[in-house]
Amino acid sequence: MQRTAIYAITFTARCESGLHIGGSQDELAIGGSDSPVIKNPATRQPYIPGSSLKGKMRGELEKQLGRFGGRDNDRPCGCAKDECPICRIFGAHMNTRSNLGPSRIIVRDGRPLTGVRIENKTENVINRQTGAAQHPRSNERVVEGTEFKMQIVLQVFDLDGHFSYTDGNGGSHQGDEALQAVVADGLRLVQMTGLGGGTSRGSGAVSFHDFKLDGNPWKHWSA
Repeated sequence: MQRTAIYAITFTARCESGLHIGGSQDELAIGGSDSPVIKNPATRQPYIPGSSLKGKMRGELEKQLGRFGGRDNDRPCGCAKDECPICRIFGAHMNTRSNLGPSRIIVRDGRPLTGVRIENKTENVINRQTGAAQHPRSNERVVEGTEFKMQIVLQVFDLDGHFSYTDGNGGSHQGDEALQAVVADGLRLVQMTGLGGGTSRGSGAVSFHDFKLDGNPWKHWSA
């Protein structure tokens, strides 16, 4: 196996609502949040972990392509079939006999473009009999409008030349263009469904902008 190309896909992630990607509670403070966002330990600034974006892309693509295990099998796809976009892009999960090689993408942590403000959102459990709020819980969120600089590194190997993929718009692609199309579809699905925690309760709406492939406009993203 030989790597034949490597690309840097850069873009901006914008919070369209408050964003909560949970971190650890290093210290307890009176009136502090029950669930803080993840922060860089050196700068104390929130960031978007590459693992969070990569995992959400994988999960959404698995649902879209009918490879989501559901309740009885919550593991990622590890079929290692030659035609499987999931196993080719993200790696065949726990399949030591796979011939597809390593994950094709490296997702870097997203750095904030400016200083970041944090808000506290209080959520409650509603008593269905009385309508009263119970068990209030405070969650930290990065405020709406915050932007992060993102990068995905895409590796292409010689065995990817024959790989084909039909994207969500019905376009057919081959080789490294097919790999790029899978990445683009994964990002579109994240943009539609959200990132981080609490997406079903209003948090985590994100949009992606200013795509570049090695410094040039990326043709696989026209949104």
